[in-house]
Amino acid sequence: MKIQHQEDHQRGEFFILNEQGEKIAELTYFYEAENKINANHTFVSNQLRGQGIADKLYQALLAFITENQLALHPTCSYIERKWERSNNKK
Repeated sequence: MKIQHQEDHQRGEFFILNEQGEKIAELTYFYEAENKINANHTFVSNQLRGQGIADKLYQALLAFITENQLALHPTCSYIERKWERSNNKK
């Protein structure tokens, strides 16, 4: 399963498509400022649940913010929990 990414400099998403081209998993974000994004939504279809797909989307988000030196403001409850856990380990 390939995680794809698209953005238009105002908002973006990491997503997975099925064979029919339908989104079956996604993590969306928007820019609050030039160097700060708000990760506001995560969705994984029932057929993919329990396979760690949401975490894979989250890891893609982390790589993106690290590579682009962005600050993260998580308002999606899933992303917020993951972000707090990873920052508490440091």
